[in-house]
Amino acid sequence: MKRLYQIIIFSIFFTSCKEEKYKYDISDFRTELRPSLKSLSKEKSLPSKDTIARNFIEKNATKEELIKLMDSNSPLLRVIAYRTIVNRQEPEYFDLLINHLSDTAKVNWWYYEDAGNNFYVSELMIRKAHDKNGLTPIQKKHLVEKVLMEHPYLETSTWMIDDINPNEKYYNLIKKRAGLKSDECGEQLSACFALSKFKKKEDVNVLYDVFNQNIKNEYCINWIFRSIEKNPNNKFFPILEDYFNQKIKGKLSAKENIFDDVLYFSRAIAAYKNDNALTILKYIEQNNTYINKPAWPPSNKKYVYKAMLINYDKIYDDLIKQIQSEFKKEDLEKLGFGRQLLEYDEESNW
Repeated sequence: MKRLYQIIIFSIFFTSCKEEKYKYDISDFRTELRPSLKSLSKEKSLPSKDTIARNFIEKNATKEELIKLMDSNSPLLRVIAYRTIVNRQEPEYFDLLINHLSDTAKVNWWYYEDAGNNFYVSELMIRKAHDKNGLTPIQKKHLVEKVLMEHPYLETSTWMIDDINPNEKYYNLIKKRAGLKSDECGEQLSACFALSKFKKKEDVNVLYDVFNQNIKNEYCINWIFRSIEKNPNNKFFPILEDYFNQKIKGKLSAKENIFDDVLYFSRAIAAYKNDNALTILKYIEQNNTYINKPAWPPSNKKYVYKAMLINYDKIYDDLIKQIQSEFKKEDLEKLGFGRQLLEYDEESNW
């Protein structure tokens, strides 16, 4: 009975604290701001349609008023307030973000004209600060730790997990996610990608099972290939051989284009740096496919060339020299956006 009373008291305290934090009503703000705040609070989603009201707040609200608005009882107004603070580059923006990570009210956000979803207020704040490139490396490191250790339910945590370097303090969270099936394979397999970076023997069987279960899902295979590239354990090579025999061998043609799944497959194969890997890479290189026939160089040669440079070993020297002799100097320089061999979406954000 005593335990029950403790739980009830804690629940009442937690609820009252939460209500106290987001306590300000529109009537608590300056008379000049109220019509615009009232109009914006009636909106059902972001971006707000009443641009006149939004612009008025952005132009006329003081920094102190915006900080106060972040404790408004309207979740949508809290997001608008924070976005304005970031746009103004107010120095308090990072501390405000850290202090509002527990804001789990939801707001509908249309990130494209035809695509939207409900997001936690804190999630939208993180995205705003990040998209504005306003976070220093030290701030990113601190934010990653706060999210992964205290708020792992945030969608941003998935993005952070697959992006950061392996760190033992996050290992248990990553391994747990790698073993959890989800409706969308990206969440589980991005965790597998992160887990592969640790290169631990005890993780091989877990990863092998997940790879086997998802290898036929075309929306997941690049995560599998990228994971194997990070940790080219011999147990995974048969998965790649089976994929090669079923999806690549006899399927490449000058009449059909190939996509980046072949690039990531080639990189995973190249990571093994042995004769079997070289044989498969030679097959892909020799079976020409074109982006826009008769454009040059063809995708298959570019993909294999990139794969060997990223996962270089002297066993690839002859094939590298052969491809270089077929390419013009300007073609070689264009590969991977100049000297950057990795794809643009592989750049580290956190």
